[in-house]
Amino acid sequence: MKILSIDVGIKNLAFCLLEKDCQNTEKITILKWDTINLAQKVEAKCCEIEKNVQCNKPAKFTKNAKYYCLRHSKKQQFQIPTNQLKPAYLNKQKMNVLCQLADDYKIKYPQPCKKAEVLSLINDYIYNSCFEPVENTSASKIDLVTIGRNMQCKFDDILAEHLLTIDKVIIENQISPIANRMKTIQGMIAQYFIMKNNNIQIDFVNASNKLKTTSSQDTAKNSETKKLKYSDRKKLGIQQCLEFLSTYNFQQWEEFFKSHSKKDDLADSFLQAIWFINNKITICCPL
Repeated sequence: MKILSIDVGIKNLAFCLLEKDCQNTEKITILKWDTINLAQKVEAKCCEIEKNVQCNKPAKFTKNAKYYCLRHSKKQQFQIPTNQLKPAYLNKQKMNVLCQLADDYKIKYPQPCKKAEVLSLINDYIYNSCFEPVENTSASKIDLVTIGRNMQCKFDDILAEHLLTIDKVIIENQISPIANRMKTIQGMIAQYFIMKNNNIQIDFVNASNKLKTTSSQDTAKNSETKKLKYSDRKKLGIQQCLEFLSTYNFQQWEEFFKSHSKKDDLADSFLQAIWFINNKITICCPL
């Protein structure tokens, strides 16, 4: 039996694909476990050619629809914009500061003139002479169509060999009144798996279940976790995940987990799967 557990996110959607051996009820195998970024648009690469090979390093600056890494941008005719040449800085400056900047960059302006005129001349200079930085997209600003396309592309790639054999998908239920966007993504995830394999059983599970203790432990701890702060719950999740990996000899995955930058999200997806196995699947072992 294959169970896919998903902790909903945009920049850090965590998933854990487990296989439960129905013959050997004590055997659980981790097949896939990682995080994916649904906000990531196609990453621009440096277009410069060296020795007949494209650089392909991540682009930091762009101009005229061409992209350059930091090293190759320094070799171009355009300038790398300083903080002083950014609109957020310029728009706050007084006339004397703008005139000094114009003098520093040899931008000619009439005298006398108004602040708006100097500012316009500086912006023209930036447009004609400077690179534009390649901006990272905020998760709150990325559109749902891009998120949906990224989801399809990444799930298709990561889960290609498993899509027709996954039995259950469990997704963290988004219930907060401020989580409307995340609730939409929860539905998009469910729809993806429905369209890929209509036989997959999909369950939405409460986030609090991840830290619920198993039946072999006393229930006092279970009620205590409800009183913890969000940050403390995250730390406890990481701790419980490490204990499980160590106890059940998941050595390879333990090293992977320890080195990962998003341990909290990985732990959430893993512990959610373990809770589901222990509480919702008839054939399971008391872990």
